[in-house]
Amino acid sequence: MENLTYNGIDFSDLLPTINQLKIKEESYDSKRSLVLCDILCTTEYETLMSIFNAMLKVKEFSERSYNLVTEVIETVPSYYTAYAYKFEIIMHINKDISEELNWLDEFSLDNIKNYQIWSYRTELIKELHKENNSKDFFKKMLHKENLLTKLLFDEDAKNHHVWSYKSWFLSYFEYDLNDYAEEVDYIGKLIEKDVLNNSAWCFRYKLIMDLLNRSKDEEKELLLKEELEYSEEQINRYPDNISSWNYHFRMLELLKDKNFSIKKDLSSLYEAHLNESVYPIEYYAKYLNLIDKYGNQDRIKDLFLILRDHRDPIRKTYWDYKISQL
Repeated sequence: MENLTYNGIDFSDLLPTINQLKIKEESYDSKRSLVLCDILCTTEYETLMSIFNAMLKVKEFSERSYNLVTEVIETVPSYYTAYAYKFEIIMHINKDISEELNWLDEFSLDNIKNYQIWSYRTELIKELHKENNSKDFFKKMLHKENLLTKLLFDEDAKNHHVWSYKSWFLSYFEYDLNDYAEEVDYIGKLIEKDVLNNSAWCFRYKLIMDLLNRSKDEEKELLLKEELEYSEEQINRYPDNISSWNYHFRMLELLKDKNFSIKKDLSSLYEAHLNESVYPIEYYAKYLNLIDKYGNQDRIKDLFLILRDHRDPIRKTYWDYKISQL
């Protein structure tokens, strides 16, 4: 009788399924009229994947399938099917999710550009939260997740997979005001480190919008004006950055939308940087349009003409359109 062992584990019971899948694969190969590129694999890899495919076919949920699928993921970190199968195994054999997250922490640090790890992590976190949804447990989990994301941001502060996960985590769980304060402080440090980090600006905006939804009117006005001042500081620090200009203008829009007064004249902010970038010219026009579209029509047109004819001629058609809309 034929035997099959891998890493000292007996998988002979899977040979009928492995052979069945092999025959099916060979029938596909025989029908191919053109082979552009055959993929060369080691014998060890072929054995590993043949066992994996057989386990997946028969839906084996066991400790040995858990260990083998872990090796498959470590061999092919982008193999999404393996993550989905591993999650099924964990659910069926009641593996400790905290231990699985510990493994995933280490694995994530070695695969910072991988996106499959985050969808997998999301499902694990959801299950962990079902097991214990107490506030104290959430605090511990939040602390642990922040430690991981900070380590990953130290490697690449613009890793959009990590930012997407962090955004999901914020939306899924209920933060208290202290949690928000810590997040805003941390995002401020990232912006201080790199003011051009648009991901950090976007996440800061998400935090502020959440806080606005939980604040009283007088608190909303204070928060928006604080953020307006903050973005002005970042503009003065580095004027040629669309993220800070866009954030600043959005705070102005929110102040107006909520009928809060914008008492100070911000013209000096824009005019101080007109020769340093196209952004202050464009956002100056937006600002004038926001506070008094009809009263400032001539000034807005002059700014559009400067952009069209001198500072941003590559978008001439766009500026012609903007002028036509005045």
